[in-house]
Amino acid sequence: MKKRFCLLLMLTVITLSTYAVAIKGTIAIIYDHQNNGAVFTAAEMAKYLQSAGYTISSSAKTYLILTLRGTKETSGFTLPESESQGYSVRKKGNDWYIIGFDNSGLISGGLDVAENIKLNGLASITDTDKKPFLQNRGIKFNIPLDARTPSYTDNGDAGQHNIANMWDMGFWHEFLDEMARDRYNIISIWSLQPFPSLVKVPEYPNASLSDIKKTTVRLHPTSDGEDMFTPASNAHLVTLKKMTIAQKIKFWQDVMQYAHDRGIDFYLFTWNVFINGLENSGYGFTDKMSDEKTKDYIRKATATLIKTYPLLKGIGLTSGENMHKQTEDAKEKYLYETYGQGINDALANEPTRTFKLIHRTHQTDVNIIKNNFTGLNSRCPLEFSFKYSVAHMYSATAPKYIYEQKFLDGIGDSRYFFTVREDSWYNMRGGSDPAFTRDYIKNMPKYRDHLEGFYMGPDGYTWGREYISKTPATPRQLIIKKRWYSFQLMGKLAYDPTLPDSYFAKEIKAHFPEANVQRLQTAWAKASQIMPVINRFHNQKSQNDYEWYPEACTSFYGFMTIDKFINRGPQNGEGMIGIPAYGNALLNGQSITDTTPPQVAENLQNLSDEALALVKGMTNTKDNELNQTINDIKAMAYLGQYFSKKILVATNKYLSDKATDEATKIKYKAIALDNLQAASLKWAAYANQVSATYIPQFLARLHMLIDFKALQTDVDKEISQLKNAPLEAAPPVPKPLQQLEVVFFKNSNYYFWHLANLGITVDWSQNKYVVLDVYATTAQKFNFLVNTERDSLSIKGIQPIPDKWTKIAIPLSRYKAQLATKYPAGNTAAFLKDVKGLGLQMANPVGYALVETRAISLVNEVPEGAVIVQ
Repeated sequence: MKKRFCLLLMLTVITLSTYAVAIKGTIAIIYDHQNNGAVFTAAEMAKYLQSAGYTISSSAKTYLILTLRGTKETSGFTLPESESQGYSVRKKGNDWYIIGFDNSGLISGGLDVAENIKLNGLASITDTDKKPFLQNRGIKFNIPLDARTPSYTDNGDAGQHNIANMWDMGFWHEFLDEMARDRYNIISIWSLQPFPSLVKVPEYPNASLSDIKKTTVRLHPTSDGEDMFTPASNAHLVTLKKMTIAQKIKFWQDVMQYAHDRGIDFYLFTWNVFINGLENSGYGFTDKMSDEKTKDYIRKATATLIKTYPLLKGIGLTSGENMHKQTEDAKEKYLYETYGQGINDALANEPTRTFKLIHRTHQTDVNIIKNNFTGLNSRCPLEFSFKYSVAHMYSATAPKYIYEQKFLDGIGDSRYFFTVREDSWYNMRGGSDPAFTRDYIKNMPKYRDHLEGFYMGPDGYTWGREYISKTPATPRQLIIKKRWYSFQLMGKLAYDPTLPDSYFAKEIKAHFPEANVQRLQTAWAKASQIMPVINRFHNQKSQNDYEWYPEACTSFYGFMTIDKFINRGPQNGEGMIGIPAYGNALLNGQSITDTTPPQVAENLQNLSDEALALVKGMTNTKDNELNQTINDIKAMAYLGQYFSKKILVATNKYLSDKATDEATKIKYKAIALDNLQAASLKWAAYANQVSATYIPQFLARLHMLIDFKALQTDVDKEISQLKNAPLEAAPPVPKPLQQLEVVFFKNSNYYFWHLANLGITVDWSQNKYVVLDVYATTAQKFNFLVNTERDSLSIKGIQPIPDKWTKIAIPLSRYKAQLATKYPAGNTAAFLKDVKGLGLQMANPVGYALVETRAISLVNEVPEGAVIVQ
């Protein structure tokens, strides 16, 4: 016992000098130093106690004893039935025993007790029995392993910057320690196809990758993950780190061991079918589901993965993405014959090992999955996951998607996870309202008590280190530390939702000693409530990450215009009425019981004003992180004010369009214009605040550089459009497949869209013209690009008319002529039969030049009034 105790003293002597607090007493921490989980916990406890003014000493009158059920230290105690991760606290004499049901319970119990002492003093400790509210509390991490084995978000700046961090043990120590402190116990890493970076498959020795590489070219993948690694990116690879595959395997074995020692389980999720990293292996792999060699490789790679990583807890699967034009049954048969049989192969050679298969229900059906996986080894339960809030966690506290899609109807006795997507906050420290988080967790449906828990994370961002701060830390701060409060709320409340707001107020005080905690916590909560309000109101066709990025009021298709705000309805079951239904009821004198758009706008305005009032005068020149936090609160409040005005603009524009008499039309249009002018000022305040703190970043799922000051052009364009709009309802235009709106500026002069995202046919060979319905804010010329399987083609120097809608007809013969020149032996009749995507480009934009396209159509006759590009 003395040897174990001395090890702790050595640890605390190193850290004691970093705390300048009054000494409150002495405490000894007793633990089994051969238990790595206990070693971590005791070290964390020592830090917490020292920060509160306690000294760790062998002469202490009080011992904190970390132990497990069934040991001799626990004899004589009456303990209740418990479950995994549970713990009890008991007093004997002057000593406190922290008794874990298992190692995870020991970690949670030790951290809970030490934090309670830090926040409330030793006298606050009482006999306790606790178990987790949710068994599994996880992080979803799209992992940028290498340019050759990318994840779903690697085309964004955050993904590219973080590739090197994924192979830095210091990063994982810091990240996993923080996860454990916040009570997370699952890390799920997600990759399109990670095997070449993680394993050496004996049957395919050349299918492994050495070294860590990134690419210097900008990626433009499809929404399904295709083209995340291309011949162009392969030709521009840069080596970040030299590593053999053996060194890579040892690295990840060590990462998983470190996680295990902190009570954290590792899972690996894949999308399908991808062959990233295998293109140059020499085996001729393809992504076709009919390719038997690829099927064999995935099966053997799965078995090798399980054998190589004894601490890997399970594998997660996605059916879809790159399994196009296949029946659901065919997809599931393929996945069973690859991953399912690979798991069976591995477990047949490890008769005591248990494993877990989590099958996402994205683009598939529970019953079809079950029918195809009946042969799965009994030591590998088949479980499921569901995108609980689609892409925006911060919307409803009890989303109804799970019932609308009848997920629970097919579950039966199977257990399930929730994928909690968090794609609202890529810049600021949002999600910091304990009341929202507490309700969100408590409302999760535990159907038949089969809910396993959740894993939370974005698809449009990488939760590694941040690379956008203008006053960065060295090394760059982890996102989990930048957003420490929101991560702590989710993790700790998922373990114990009874924790009161006052508990977290004390945590804020410990983190920011100089802050006025009551004002800061309230302001942070008020500002964080803005996002759920706007996401609930602006919800229909805006539930996915590419459809709606609220921090920038934009999407993959461009700025979220007034008309889009009119047509995107509220979230089902939230008691809100959309703008058209409200406007029609108001104009027809009908009663309204739901929350109206003006009431939503008033709520947003009040939340914003209250947050700004609370942080007014808060300055701190010593603590950069506190300054950034206050700046984020201000920015969120300005954004709320903008959305408040935007809703009023959209509401009054609809009323003006639909009113039947001229006086009423004029009245509502004037109100809309007044609010739009105010909205412009609010956006300017917001853009200035965000831009003072963060640099622009290219976002993965939006495929564009987000510059908040550049977006002012989108905001102000709507003023001129509304001023010039006729009083009568706007004449009908061809229904846009998607309304595209872009701003060209110095750092962003090219935009690209895959046709699959626009709903446009790939066969343009039988048409004579492509017609664009264009609005531009300047006369600067732009280029219209068409990307085919063979080549990228461009019509340059298209001249728009400023501040006016113009139909521009481009003869497709010009593109065919370009192909004929490049491929004189080609079949000209087949030219443009395989169009993949289109793009807009402006070679040297001056200022901020906006181009909006509200309709794209393929025709054989030039529409009346169209300008033909010569």
